[in-house]
Amino acid sequence: MQSFLKFQPNPFRFLVYTEWVMLTSCGSLAGLEAIAGRRLPLEHISVLLLLCMMGWVLPTGNLPVKILYTLAEIGLIFYGTTLGYLHILPTLYLIVFIRSCFIFSTIGRWAICGMLLVLFLDNQIIYVQNMTKLMPRLEEQFWMHLVAETLMFGLGLFLVLMLVNTLLSERQSQGDLAIAHQQLQQYALQSEELGAAQERNRIARDIHDSLGYVLTALNVQLQTAVILQQQEPDRAQPFLQQARRLGMTAMQEVRKSVQALRQENRAEQSLTETIAAVVDDFRQASGIQTQMQITGETGGIGNIAVSSAIINALYRIVQEALTNIYKYAQATTVTVEIEITSEIVRLSVVDNGCGFDRGSSIRTGFGLQGMQERIAVLGGTFILETEPGRGCRIGVEVRLTNTLPEVSSS
Repeated sequence: MQSFLKFQPNPFRFLVYTEWVMLTSCGSLAGLEAIAGRRLPLEHISVLLLLCMMGWVLPTGNLPVKILYTLAEIGLIFYGTTLGYLHILPTLYLIVFIRSCFIFSTIGRWAICGMLLVLFLDNQIIYVQNMTKLMPRLEEQFWMHLVAETLMFGLGLFLVLMLVNTLLSERQSQGDLAIAHQQLQQYALQSEELGAAQERNRIARDIHDSLGYVLTALNVQLQTAVILQQQEPDRAQPFLQQARRLGMTAMQEVRKSVQALRQENRAEQSLTETIAAVVDDFRQASGIQTQMQITGETGGIGNIAVSSAIINALYRIVQEALTNIYKYAQATTVTVEIEITSEIVRLSVVDNGCGFDRGSSIRTGFGLQGMQERIAVLGGTFILETEPGRGCRIGVEVRLTNTLPEVSSS
C-alpha cells in the first residue's frame, strides 16, 4: 500500500513557483470580478488553492494513482468552469499538463496533451456559442477567435512538452554522469589497490628468489665450516669467506627490498629527482657503475610540469629495468638518460650486459610486458633493442598532452 500511494516533491522547484504565479494571476482576475460584483468567490479560490497544494508533491506509485491524480485535477477545473471562469482554462490546463509530464512516460504525455486539447476545444465551442447568442452579428469574429485561441493553446502545450523533455533529459544525463564519475573513482581505487598488490607480489617473489637462495647457500656454507672447523680448520676458511660474501649479498638484498617496500612521498618530487633517487639506490646496492644524464630544450627542466601519473609510471619502469639488469644482465655499466621538453618526455636505460633473444626471453607478468602496459595507459611508445652479447636498451617516449594509446616494440 505504501508503494501504491508513493509521492515525491516536484523535481524542479522553479516550475512549482511558476505554477503558483499562474494560479495567483487567475485568482487576481477572480478578485477583480469579485470587486466589481461585490461578492467574494470562495469556491473559485478554494479550487485554485487545491490545485496549488496538489502541485507541491507528485505521485510516483502505480499508474492508477497517477491517472486518478490527473483526473482529480481536471475535475477541479471542470468544477471551476461551472462558476463561469472559462477565460482562465488555458492557464489551468497548462499547469495540469506540466505536472503530467513529470508523472507519465512519453506516450502518457502525448495522451494527456491530446485529451486537454479536446477539452479545451469543447469549452471554447461552448463559450463561442454562448457569446454568439448574445451578439449574433459577431459570430464570425468569435469563431476566428476560437481558432486563434486553439492555435495558441496547442503551441503552448507543444512548447511545454519540449521544455519538460529537455529538463528531464538533462537531469538524466547529470545522473548518469554522476554514476559514471562514481564508477570511475571506484575503478581508479581498484586499479591502485591492484597495482599495490601486484607490486607486493613482485617484491615477495624477488625476496624468495634472491634472498631466500642466498640465505640457503649461506646456511650450507656455515654448516660445512662448523664441521670442518673441528677436524680440519684450514679447510674451513674458504667456506667462512664464502659465507661472509653471501652475508654481504643478503644485506644488499634486504636493503633493496626495504627500499622497495618503503612508502616514499614522491608527489612533491620532480621526475628527475625521483629517477635520480632510484639510480643512486641501485648504484649503492649493486656496485654496478651507473650514470644518469639529463637533457632538455632549456636549462629550466625542473619548471616543466610532468603529471604524477607519468612520474609514477617512469619510476616503476626504471625500477623494473634496473632490477632485471642486476638479476640477469651481468652488466658492468648502466646509463639512464632523461630528456624533457615542453611537449615530450624521453627515457632510456642502457646496459652493456649479456643481452637476450627477444623472441624467446620476453616474459609475461611484471617484466617487459608490465613496462609496455604502463606506457600504453599513458598513450606513449615503448622501444626494446637487444641482442645476445650486445647489451640492452629500453626506450620510452611519452607526450605530456597525449591521450591516444600507442605501443610499439622494435
